[in-house]
Amino acid sequence: MFTRDQLDALQEIFNIAMGQGANRLARLIETFVVLSAPKLYSLKSQADPELSKRLGDTPIIATRQSFVGPLRGEVVIFFGMNGANELAELMGYSQDSGDAQRIKEELILDVTNILVGACITGLSQQLNFTKSSFSTPGLLVEGKTVAEALENQRLPQDSEALLVEIQFKIEAHAFFCELLICIANESIATVVTAVDKLLKGV
Repeated sequence: MFTRDQLDALQEIFNIAMGQGANRLARLIETFVVLSAPKLYSLKSQADPELSKRLGDTPIIATRQSFVGPLRGEVVIFFGMNGANELAELMGYSQDSGDAQRIKEELILDVTNILVGACITGLSQQLNFTKSSFSTPGLLVEGKTVAEALENQRLPQDSEALLVEIQFKIEAHAFFCELLICIANESIATVVTAVDKLLKGV
């Protein structure tokens, strides 16, 4: 598991990386986006009860995207249902249109691709790793709680998880998302070594 000092260092790294993600999101929806400072928590697994405790039991949309390279793992993103609908409205799509559901899902997957790419690429750049490759993002569940979304989704025994709490403010609209970053054990050791070098100024 990560130490508090390592989590603090990673929090600053993710703050820079997600700022880039916020800029890309702003260009996508053509609206100014304000990003909260990320908060990081180290979890024992994707099934850690602390996850449901922090994210609550409100209905969410969950997406997932994996990455490989020096960093290997998967990111699961939890979006609030209302925020997802408002994103579609911001893009000019009516909830009454026949293809509203498909459009909303495509938009959420676009946002997933932006945020995961910014997050993992930013982490890799700041820790001097080579670039990671990404799978196509996919929809995990919609309209379920976090506990229900992860009921049949478990981390391998050789993985650890980071919960990144982050909020986006889009004008008068309510939008939030949480990132669950699942990193394979061999990559954890690589991250820890790189972060320790960063902390020591090497």
